[in-house]
Order: sequence, then structure tokens, then C-alpha cells
Amino acid sequence: MLDWFKNIGKDYPEFWKNYLLQFEMPTERKVALYLETTGLNPAKDKIISIGAIAIENNQIRVENCLEIELNKAEVIETKDLSYQDIQAIESLINFIGNATLVGHRIHYDIEIINEYLSKIQSGRLKNDLFDVEVMHTKIIDQNSKQFSLVELLSIYKIDYPQIVTSANISFSIALLFLKLKSRLKMS
Repeated sequence: MLDWFKNIGKDYPEFWKNYLLQFEMPTERKVALYLETTGLNPAKDKIISIGAIAIENNQIRVENCLEIELNKAEVIETKDLSYQDIQAIESLINFIGNATLVGHRIHYDIEIINEYLSKIQSGRLKNDLFDVEVMHTKIIDQNSKQFSLVELLSIYKIDYPQIVTSANISFSIALLFLKLKSRLKMS
């Protein structure tokens, strides 16, 4: 509850200070996010690639996207964070700013990003979140079944990318979010 209290006087990296400052002004910007990782354990697994794309005024901003492909062999071999890993996380934080993050099972993505941030002496993400799987379960009024991203894209007649990259998957998530948002009559 008093997390801010224990961080008084803490010397954060400059990119993190800039990130925190952005929360002083509200935004309507959303960012669809997709991470490819080496596994599903945020404490030990690592990020291989990052895809993120901005959604503003109910439009996907293709010109406002981020795609980072890390050297998979290097990521797997290195136990500690490499310079490349740190640069990738800083770029992601600079890109997302104070936007609301959108993803499929987004809480996992947030957990692994927070693990990285912890290792580079930063705080935890403060962004609001939308999970497309949760949005879908609200539409069908059923919480007992899980839906893969492929299933959700199929249900809403969105083609899975022919060329599978994190950026292309984040674009598909953005399309799915806009369809779900419309069905839920969200402004």
C-alpha cells in the first residue's frame, strides 16, 4: 500500500524517471503488446522478441509500432541480462509510456517485464491493462473456458499472420481488441 514510501530518494535509471513522469497526464492511447519468451516462468525465462503497436482514436497506428528481435541463441546462453536485453526493455518502456496495455493473457507479459525491470533497479509497470481473453469471456458470459489467441482470432474472423513476428501478432491483437471493444460497447 505504501510502495511509494519505500522508494523515496531511490535513484532510478533516467528512462524510468521519464516513464513515471508520464503518469501525471492521462492518455487515451492504448498499446497492443506481444512478447515471445523462452518459457512461461517469469522468474527464469527470458524475452526473445517484442511487438507493440499503438491504438489511438479507435485506429491502429501502423506507423507507431515497435519490433525488437533479440539474438535467440545469445538470450538462451546468457544467464544475466545482456546489454541487448536492457536496451530492449528501455525501448519498450519508452514506447509504451503511460498507455493502457492490451494483450492476450497480458498479466504474464507484465510479470516478465517487471522481472527485467527489477534486475535493472527500476520499479514495476503502472499501466492499466486490457486482456482480450477476459473481454471475450465477458461477451459470452462464461469464465470457465480458456481461449488461445488463435481461437479468439478465429472466432472474430481475424486471420492469424502468415508471417509470424511479434509485431504482426501485436497487430492482430490490436484488431481483436477493437472488435471486442465494439461488441462490449466501450467508448
